[in-house]
Amino acid sequence: MLNNYQKSMLEVKNNINKIIENDNEDINSIIQNYFSITGKGVRPLLTLICSNLGKYNKDVLSIASIVEIIHTTTLIHDDIIDKALERRGNITLNNIYGNKKALFIGDFLFARVLKEMSKLENYELHKYLTKTLKEICIGEIIQNNNLFNTNVRIIDYLKKIKRKTAMLISFSCVAGAICSNAKMSDIIACYKFGHFLGMSYQIMDDYLDFAVDKETFGKDVGQDLLNGNFTFPIILKFLKDKNRFNDFKNMTIEEKNKLIFEIKNDNEILDATKKLSNKYLEKAKVAIERIDEKTKNDLLFILNKMANRNF
Repeated sequence: MLNNYQKSMLEVKNNINKIIENDNEDINSIIQNYFSITGKGVRPLLTLICSNLGKYNKDVLSIASIVEIIHTTTLIHDDIIDKALERRGNITLNNIYGNKKALFIGDFLFARVLKEMSKLENYELHKYLTKTLKEICIGEIIQNNNLFNTNVRIIDYLKKIKRKTAMLISFSCVAGAICSNAKMSDIIACYKFGHFLGMSYQIMDDYLDFAVDKETFGKDVGQDLLNGNFTFPIILKFLKDKNRFNDFKNMTIEEKNKLIFEIKNDNEILDATKKLSNKYLEKAKVAIERIDEKTKNDLLFILNKMANRNF
Protein backbone atom coordinates (compact mmCIF):
# COMPACT_ATOMS: atom_id res chain seq x y z
CA MET A 1 0.00 0.00 0.00
CA LEU A 2 1.14 3.58 -0.59
CA ASN A 3 2.49 4.78 2.77
CA ASN A 4 0.75 8.17 2.69
CA TYR A 5 -2.65 6.44 2.58
CA GLN A 6 -2.12 4.14 5.56
CA LYS A 7 -3.77 6.50 8.05
CA SER A 8 -6.79 7.07 5.81
CA MET A 9 -7.14 3.34 5.13
CA LEU A 10 -7.12 2.67 8.88
CA GLU A 11 -9.88 5.29 9.26
CA VAL A 12 -11.85 3.53 6.53
CA LYS A 13 -11.43 0.19 8.31
CA ASN A 14 -12.62 1.68 11.62
CA ASN A 15 -15.55 3.32 9.85
CA ILE A 16 -16.54 0.01 8.25
CA ASN A 17 -16.62 -1.58 11.70
CA LYS A 18 -19.01 1.16 12.88
CA ILE A 19 -21.27 0.79 9.84
CA ILE A 20 -21.62 -2.99 10.10
CA GLU A 21 -21.93 -3.10 13.91
CA ASN A 22 -25.36 -4.15 15.13
CA ASP A 23 -27.05 -5.30 18.32
CA ASN A 24 -27.64 -8.90 17.21
CA GLU A 25 -24.81 -10.79 18.88
CA ASP A 26 -24.86 -13.70 16.41
CA ILE A 27 -24.87 -11.59 13.23
CA ASN A 28 -22.40 -9.09 14.66
CA SER A 29 -19.91 -11.83 15.55
CA ILE A 30 -20.11 -13.41 12.09
CA ILE A 31 -19.77 -10.11 10.19
CA GLN A 32 -17.00 -8.66 12.36
CA ASN A 33 -15.02 -11.88 12.00
CA TYR A 34 -15.57 -11.96 8.23
CA PHE A 35 -14.34 -8.39 7.79
CA SER A 36 -11.31 -9.10 9.97
CA ILE A 37 -10.06 -11.38 7.18
CA THR A 38 -9.11 -8.36 5.13
CA GLY A 39 -8.48 -8.28 1.42
CA LYS A 40 -6.10 -5.84 -0.19
CA GLY A 41 -8.52 -2.90 0.08
CA VAL A 42 -7.86 -1.89 -3.53
CA ARG A 43 -11.28 -0.31 -4.13
CA PRO A 44 -11.35 2.06 -1.13
CA LEU A 45 -7.73 2.94 -1.84
CA LEU A 46 -8.69 3.94 -5.39
CA THR A 47 -11.46 6.11 -3.94
CA LEU A 48 -9.00 7.87 -1.63
CA ILE A 49 -6.46 8.43 -4.42
CA CYS A 50 -9.02 9.88 -6.83
CA SER A 51 -10.35 12.19 -4.12
CA ASN A 52 -7.04 14.07 -4.33
CA LEU A 53 -8.17 15.57 -7.64
CA GLY A 54 -10.34 18.05 -5.74
CA LYS A 55 -10.74 19.46 -2.24
CA TYR A 56 -10.86 17.12 0.75
CA ASN A 57 -14.36 16.18 1.86
CA LYS A 58 -15.00 14.08 4.96
CA ASP A 59 -17.63 12.13 3.01
CA VAL A 60 -14.81 10.39 1.13
CA LEU A 61 -14.27 8.09 4.15
CA SER A 62 -17.93 7.09 4.04
CA ILE A 63 -17.94 6.39 0.31
CA ALA A 64 -14.65 4.45 0.53
CA SER A 65 -16.18 2.34 3.31
CA ILE A 66 -19.36 1.79 1.30
CA VAL A 67 -17.35 0.63 -1.71
CA GLU A 68 -15.56 -2.04 0.36
CA ILE A 69 -18.78 -3.25 1.99
CA ILE A 70 -20.46 -3.59 -1.43
CA HIS A 71 -17.46 -5.52 -2.73
CA THR A 72 -17.49 -7.87 0.26
CA THR A 73 -21.25 -8.39 -0.09
CA THR A 74 -20.93 -9.34 -3.76
CA LEU A 75 -18.24 -11.87 -2.81
CA ILE A 76 -20.58 -13.47 -0.27
CA HIS A 77 -23.34 -13.74 -2.88
CA ASP A 78 -20.89 -14.99 -5.53
CA ASP A 79 -19.67 -17.73 -3.22
CA ILE A 80 -23.26 -18.90 -2.71
CA ILE A 81 -23.93 -18.97 -6.46
CA ASP A 82 -20.59 -20.62 -7.27
CA LYS A 83 -20.84 -23.09 -4.38
CA ALA A 84 -17.33 -22.00 -3.41
CA LEU A 85 -15.64 -23.68 -0.47
CA GLU A 86 -12.83 -21.18 0.07
CA ARG A 87 -12.20 -17.46 -0.35
CA ARG A 88 -8.78 -15.87 0.26
CA GLY A 89 -7.63 -19.17 1.68
CA ASN A 90 -10.45 -19.21 4.25
CA ILE A 91 -13.69 -21.18 4.44
CA THR A 92 -16.59 -19.27 2.86
CA LEU A 93 -19.61 -18.14 4.88
CA ASN A 94 -21.94 -20.37 2.89
CA ASN A 95 -19.72 -23.35 3.64
CA ILE A 96 -19.81 -22.60 7.37
CA TYR A 97 -23.39 -21.44 7.89
CA GLY A 98 -25.23 -22.64 4.78
CA ASN A 99 -26.53 -20.71 1.79
CA LYS A 100 -29.61 -19.28 3.48
CA LYS A 101 -27.80 -17.65 6.38
CA ALA A 102 -24.97 -16.40 4.14
CA LEU A 103 -27.57 -14.83 1.83
CA PHE A 104 -29.27 -13.08 4.75
CA ILE A 105 -25.93 -11.69 5.91
CA GLY A 106 -25.21 -10.38 2.42
CA ASP A 107 -28.64 -8.74 2.28
CA PHE A 108 -28.08 -7.23 5.72
CA LEU A 109 -24.82 -5.66 4.53
CA PHE A 110 -26.57 -4.17 1.49
CA ALA A 111 -29.12 -2.64 3.85
CA ARG A 112 -26.26 -1.08 5.83
CA VAL A 113 -24.87 0.36 2.59
CA LEU A 114 -28.20 2.02 1.79
CA LYS A 115 -28.47 3.42 5.31
CA GLU A 116 -24.96 4.92 5.08
CA MET A 117 -25.61 6.32 1.59
CA SER A 118 -28.74 8.08 2.88
CA LYS A 119 -26.44 10.32 4.93
CA LEU A 120 -24.74 11.65 1.79
CA GLU A 121 -26.46 14.47 -0.07
CA ASN A 122 -24.44 14.40 -3.31
CA TYR A 123 -26.89 13.53 -6.11
CA GLU A 124 -24.12 12.42 -8.50
CA LEU A 125 -22.87 9.82 -6.01
CA HIS A 126 -26.36 8.37 -5.65
CA LYS A 127 -26.82 8.35 -9.44
CA TYR A 128 -23.56 6.49 -10.07
CA LEU A 129 -24.14 4.03 -7.23
CA THR A 130 -27.67 3.20 -8.40
CA LYS A 131 -26.36 2.52 -11.90
CA THR A 132 -23.51 0.41 -10.52
CA LEU A 133 -25.75 -1.81 -8.37
CA LYS A 134 -28.19 -2.27 -11.25
CA GLU A 135 -25.40 -3.29 -13.62
CA ILE A 136 -23.89 -5.73 -11.10
CA CYS A 137 -27.27 -7.47 -10.86
CA ILE A 138 -27.60 -7.57 -14.66
CA GLY A 139 -24.10 -9.07 -14.82
CA GLU A 140 -25.21 -11.88 -12.52
CA ILE A 141 -28.27 -12.51 -14.68
CA ILE A 142 -26.13 -12.62 -17.84
CA GLN A 143 -23.79 -15.10 -16.16
CA ASN A 144 -26.66 -17.27 -14.99
CA ASN A 145 -28.31 -17.26 -18.43
CA ASN A 146 -25.07 -18.37 -20.06
CA LEU A 147 -24.19 -21.17 -17.65
CA PHE A 148 -23.17 -24.30 -19.57
CA ASN A 149 -23.73 -22.42 -22.85
CA THR A 150 -20.97 -23.68 -25.13
CA ASN A 151 -22.03 -21.12 -27.75
CA VAL A 152 -21.17 -18.17 -25.50
CA ARG A 153 -19.12 -15.54 -27.34
CA ILE A 154 -16.17 -13.42 -26.29
CA ILE A 155 -18.39 -10.32 -26.53
CA ASP A 156 -20.83 -11.96 -24.07
CA TYR A 157 -17.97 -12.58 -21.66
CA LEU A 158 -16.77 -8.96 -21.92
CA LYS A 159 -20.28 -7.61 -21.29
CA LYS A 160 -20.55 -9.82 -18.22
CA ILE A 161 -17.25 -8.83 -16.61
CA LYS A 162 -17.91 -5.17 -17.37
CA ARG A 163 -20.96 -5.37 -15.14
CA LYS A 164 -19.79 -7.89 -12.53
CA THR A 165 -16.31 -6.45 -11.89
CA ALA A 166 -15.42 -3.32 -13.83
CA MET A 167 -18.48 -1.29 -12.80
CA LEU A 168 -17.64 -1.36 -9.09
CA ILE A 169 -13.99 -0.46 -9.69
CA SER A 170 -15.19 2.38 -11.95
CA PHE A 171 -17.47 3.56 -9.18
CA SER A 172 -14.63 3.36 -6.65
CA CYS A 173 -12.59 5.77 -8.75
CA VAL A 174 -15.29 8.16 -9.91
CA ALA A 175 -16.84 8.41 -6.42
CA GLY A 176 -13.59 9.78 -5.00
CA ALA A 177 -13.37 12.40 -7.73
CA ILE A 178 -17.05 13.38 -7.40
CA CYS A 179 -16.85 13.54 -3.61
CA SER A 180 -13.99 16.05 -3.77
CA ASN A 181 -15.75 18.13 -6.44
CA ALA A 182 -13.04 17.51 -9.04
CA LYS A 183 -13.39 19.04 -12.50
CA MET A 184 -15.50 17.16 -15.02
CA SER A 185 -12.57 16.09 -17.22
CA ASP A 186 -10.95 14.42 -14.18
CA ILE A 187 -14.21 12.73 -13.18
CA ILE A 188 -14.54 11.26 -16.67
CA ALA A 189 -10.87 10.21 -16.66
CA CYS A 190 -11.32 8.41 -13.30
CA TYR A 191 -14.40 6.59 -14.55
CA LYS A 192 -12.64 5.38 -17.70
CA PHE A 193 -9.53 4.39 -15.75
CA GLY A 194 -11.61 2.33 -13.33
CA HIS A 195 -13.48 0.64 -16.16
CA PHE A 196 -10.35 -0.42 -18.03
CA LEU A 197 -8.55 -1.42 -14.83
CA GLY A 198 -11.55 -3.51 -13.77
CA MET A 199 -11.71 -5.28 -17.13
CA SER A 200 -8.00 -6.09 -16.93
CA TYR A 201 -8.31 -7.23 -13.32
CA GLN A 202 -11.07 -9.75 -14.04
CA ILE A 203 -9.37 -11.12 -17.15
CA MET A 204 -6.18 -11.57 -15.12
CA ASP A 205 -8.23 -13.27 -12.40
CA ASP A 206 -9.55 -15.72 -14.99
CA TYR A 207 -5.99 -16.23 -16.25
CA LEU A 208 -4.75 -17.01 -12.73
CA ASP A 209 -7.57 -19.52 -12.30
CA PHE A 210 -5.61 -21.74 -14.67
CA ALA A 211 -2.05 -20.42 -14.35
CA VAL A 212 -1.55 -21.00 -10.60
CA ASP A 213 -2.53 -23.62 -8.04
CA LYS A 214 -5.10 -23.51 -5.24
CA GLU A 215 -2.55 -22.87 -2.48
CA THR A 216 -1.29 -19.65 -4.09
CA PHE A 217 -4.61 -18.46 -5.59
CA GLY A 218 -6.57 -18.74 -2.33
CA LYS A 219 -9.62 -20.37 -3.90
CA ASP A 220 -10.58 -23.46 -5.85
CA VAL A 221 -8.80 -23.59 -9.21
CA GLY A 222 -10.85 -24.36 -12.33
CA GLN A 223 -14.09 -23.86 -10.41
CA ASP A 224 -15.62 -21.70 -13.16
CA LEU A 225 -15.34 -24.49 -15.70
CA LEU A 226 -16.82 -27.03 -13.29
CA ASN A 227 -19.75 -24.67 -12.62
CA GLY A 228 -20.34 -24.03 -16.32
CA ASN A 229 -19.27 -20.38 -16.03
CA PHE A 230 -17.19 -19.99 -19.18
CA THR A 231 -14.43 -17.40 -18.91
CA PHE A 232 -12.06 -16.10 -21.59
CA PRO A 233 -9.53 -19.00 -21.43
CA ILE A 234 -12.39 -21.52 -21.61
CA ILE A 235 -13.98 -19.74 -24.58
CA LEU A 236 -10.61 -19.85 -26.36
CA LYS A 237 -10.58 -23.60 -25.70
CA PHE A 238 -14.03 -23.81 -27.35
CA LEU A 239 -12.68 -22.10 -30.43
CA LYS A 240 -9.71 -24.47 -30.62
CA ASP A 241 -11.46 -27.70 -29.78
CA LYS A 242 -15.24 -27.30 -29.97
CA ASN A 243 -15.99 -31.01 -30.19
CA ARG A 244 -14.45 -31.57 -26.74
CA PHE A 245 -17.41 -29.69 -25.22
CA ASN A 246 -20.16 -31.77 -26.81
CA ASP A 247 -22.70 -32.64 -24.11
CA PHE A 248 -20.64 -30.72 -21.54
CA LYS A 249 -23.35 -30.90 -18.88
CA ASN A 250 -23.15 -34.67 -18.78
CA MET A 251 -19.38 -34.88 -18.60
CA THR A 252 -17.87 -36.62 -15.61
CA ILE A 253 -15.71 -34.72 -13.13
CA GLU A 254 -12.71 -36.59 -14.47
CA GLU A 255 -13.44 -35.41 -18.02
CA LYS A 256 -13.86 -31.80 -16.87
CA ASN A 257 -10.67 -31.95 -14.83
CA LYS A 258 -8.88 -33.15 -17.94
CA LEU A 259 -10.08 -30.03 -19.78
CA ILE A 260 -8.83 -27.89 -16.90
CA PHE A 261 -5.45 -29.61 -17.12
CA GLU A 262 -5.28 -29.00 -20.87
CA ILE A 263 -6.07 -25.28 -20.51
CA LYS A 264 -3.51 -24.95 -17.68
CA ASN A 265 -0.88 -26.34 -20.03
CA ASP A 266 -1.89 -24.48 -23.19
CA ASN A 267 0.54 -21.56 -23.48
CA GLU A 268 -1.28 -20.19 -26.52
CA ILE A 269 -4.51 -19.76 -24.55
CA LEU A 270 -2.81 -18.39 -21.43
CA ASP A 271 -0.67 -15.95 -23.44
CA ALA A 272 -3.72 -14.67 -25.35
CA THR A 273 -5.58 -14.13 -22.06
CA LYS A 274 -2.70 -12.20 -20.54
CA LYS A 275 -2.37 -10.15 -23.74
CA LEU A 276 -6.02 -9.09 -23.53
CA SER A 277 -5.59 -8.12 -19.88
CA ASN A 278 -2.55 -6.00 -20.78
CA LYS A 279 -4.49 -4.34 -23.62
CA TYR A 280 -6.99 -2.97 -21.09
CA LEU A 281 -4.15 -1.88 -18.80
CA GLU A 282 -2.73 0.24 -21.62
CA LYS A 283 -6.15 1.84 -22.12
CA ALA A 284 -6.30 2.61 -18.40
CA LYS A 285 -2.96 4.41 -18.61
CA VAL A 286 -4.12 6.51 -21.54
CA ALA A 287 -7.31 7.49 -19.69
CA ILE A 288 -5.38 9.34 -16.96
CA GLU A 289 -2.61 10.90 -19.06
CA ARG A 290 -3.82 14.45 -18.42
CA ILE A 291 -4.74 14.37 -14.74
CA ASP A 292 -2.64 15.72 -11.86
CA GLU A 293 0.82 14.11 -11.94
CA LYS A 294 0.91 13.00 -8.29
CA THR A 295 -2.52 11.37 -8.47
CA LYS A 296 -1.67 9.78 -11.80
CA ASN A 297 1.50 8.23 -10.35
CA ASP A 298 -0.43 6.85 -7.38
CA LEU A 299 -3.00 5.28 -9.71
CA LEU A 300 -0.26 3.84 -11.91
CA PHE A 301 1.34 2.32 -8.82
CA ILE A 302 -1.92 0.50 -8.06
CA LEU A 303 -2.27 -0.48 -11.72
CA ASN A 304 1.20 -2.04 -11.75
CA LYS A 305 0.57 -3.92 -8.49
CA MET A 306 -2.64 -5.35 -9.90
CA ALA A 307 -0.98 -6.24 -13.20
CA ASN A 308 1.80 -8.18 -11.49
CA ARG A 309 -0.15 -10.14 -8.91
CA ASN A 310 1.80 -13.01 -7.43
CA PHE A 311 -0.82 -14.90 -5.43
